[in-house]
Amino acid sequence: MALSMLAIGMSAQTLTPSAIRDTVELEPVVVTASLSPKALKDVPVVTRLITLHDIKITDATNIQDMLTQEIPGLEFGFAMSQETSLNMSGFGGNAVLFLVDGERMAGETMDNVDYNRMNLDNVGRIEIVKGASSALYGSNAVGGVVNIISRENLEPWTANVNSRYHTLGHEWRNGASFSFNTKRWNVQTSFQHTKIDPIDLPKAYSSEEIAIELMKKAQGLPYDESVLNDDSNISRLYGQKTYNVKERVTWRATDRLTLIGRGSYFFRTSERDTHDYHFNGYSAGIKGRYDWNNDRRLELSYAFDQYDKANFLPDGTRTHDHDYSNQQHVVHALFSHSFGNNSLILGADYMHDYLTTYQFIDNTSHAQNNIDGYAQFDWNISPQLNIVGSVRYDYFSASAQKAFTERLAVVYKLPWITFRANYASGFRAPTLKEMYMHFDMGNMGYMLIGSPDLEPEKSHNFNVAFERTNRIRNSGFLDGRYNFTIMGYCNVFDKRITTVDGPAYEGMESALYCNEDGVTVWGVDVSLGHIWDNGLSFRLNYSWMHETGNVYFSQFNQPRTHSMTWRWGYSHRFSRHYALDAALSGRSFGKPQSGRKDVDQGYTIWKLMLQHHIWRGVNLNTAVDNLFNYKPKSYYYSSPLTTGTSVSIGLSVDLDKIL
Repeated sequence: MALSMLAIGMSAQTLTPSAIRDTVELEPVVVTASLSPKALKDVPVVTRLITLHDIKITDATNIQDMLTQEIPGLEFGFAMSQETSLNMSGFGGNAVLFLVDGERMAGETMDNVDYNRMNLDNVGRIEIVKGASSALYGSNAVGGVVNIISRENLEPWTANVNSRYHTLGHEWRNGASFSFNTKRWNVQTSFQHTKIDPIDLPKAYSSEEIAIELMKKAQGLPYDESVLNDDSNISRLYGQKTYNVKERVTWRATDRLTLIGRGSYFFRTSERDTHDYHFNGYSAGIKGRYDWNNDRRLELSYAFDQYDKANFLPDGTRTHDHDYSNQQHVVHALFSHSFGNNSLILGADYMHDYLTTYQFIDNTSHAQNNIDGYAQFDWNISPQLNIVGSVRYDYFSASAQKAFTERLAVVYKLPWITFRANYASGFRAPTLKEMYMHFDMGNMGYMLIGSPDLEPEKSHNFNVAFERTNRIRNSGFLDGRYNFTIMGYCNVFDKRITTVDGPAYEGMESALYCNEDGVTVWGVDVSLGHIWDNGLSFRLNYSWMHETGNVYFSQFNQPRTHSMTWRWGYSHRFSRHYALDAALSGRSFGKPQSGRKDVDQGYTIWKLMLQHHIWRGVNLNTAVDNLFNYKPKSYYYSSPLTTGTSVSIGLSVDLDKIL
């Protein structure tokens, strides 16, 4: 949702009530959700912005931690083998496109990318657009887009070291970052390492409680069936370690030509009971921008991303010659031309997607090429009315499938309210795995078989939003700025790719990938917030959604009708050498629509975060998570995997401010 009044893109170290007030009134934040950079208050596509201040006050390690605390209707759970699974407004991970500075990531496990790759070092903001966005971003943007955008430090140089300890799993997070900036060069380097021990989850009921209920049942007395039927499917969380290194170099070769190079390496090990999984990610790219004048720009880029998975036994033996390796090469071209207040964007992409895995017949490999072209026209009819239209054509070689997608977005601003309306279509092309998989699932005598004849998934998204933002003056306690947004949407999803029971295969049961009937998602998102002149702030986000169709045995796993996030904040500088940022936040999820007994039945979790800004550049972070000691009755894939109240303490030092 477009929370322009809360778009505070400032460092937490410099936040004061006056700084908050000035930032809100200027509304300087520019977003790229429609490819045309616009102030958040002017963008026609309903966009939820997570700012640098949000990231700092949340003290999240990766995108998973961040989104869980900020976005209602978005929940991370587990799939098989404790692989992370996303549900965002009823859509699974393979229907939500995650980007880093507009670039895709290779690799997936159980239909989800590796969210641990997306740490938040040197991240300036995160833009979230719910609903179909394929006209701009292509395949996988069926249910939404999450774009993580790096910040470019403007100071001559910066250097930061930080460390945090969390009692849950004895988690350690250590990081460092460095940057320098000149007239022509901007260089940013960051490193992060995390380590978390295995966590034994408490049993829902003691052996004594089970024995009592068994005795009641034997005697014909009323008994608690849930105690006897407790079949938690998670009893131990695996430990893991991660290493993440990122480098980004910007060279302003001339006043018109800018070159950007980037590279990163990611490593994660997941410590299972009988073996270890190793995950490697390699990413690199180069981008060039040339500005003829203020009206025309050409952008060319090449991006490479590779994601590998390997399974090792305790003695170090690798179980397969090659477990999984996915490579993506993307060439991108974009031309923009302004006509007064209007603009035209033309673009094209070429992507080569390569996958090799033992889950294919004879350990072979498969590849496909994706070619697309798109156009967008941004028509500013008047200062009050803006219309943006986009069309796109995609072709996929492996499945010989093509797709046309379009978007039409309108924003109309009155003195007292802003109105937005949007229609967009989306699609998701079948992946190489879904087309060619031939895999005995866990050697359990159950075959998963792909189908080269799959058709693309398609979606049609309609939404209407009203936003009210105003400044309150001379009203005592209420002095400040408030915002209220309400958006209603409908997402019609068709030809979803899923699995159905197939015929016996060499004496084994089988499941076949196929296209099935669709799902329709209805929903309402509500957001309200207020920033007071005295440093107080409040924000509440609520989401209601309802689905019709086969929701459980699909990517639409366990959608919840009601969900909500909120945060009370307070910022104040008490003296020259001490300032405080405090936040009391929470999230609440209602019962799943599936109504199954083997999922959690709703929960509420609170968190208290205190950031102490001491002297120059020294920041002490303390937090109490799960403030009221919530514990699930049983631990299931969709349960919050908490063992009760936990605390964390962290230290961040900006060496440049000290020196």
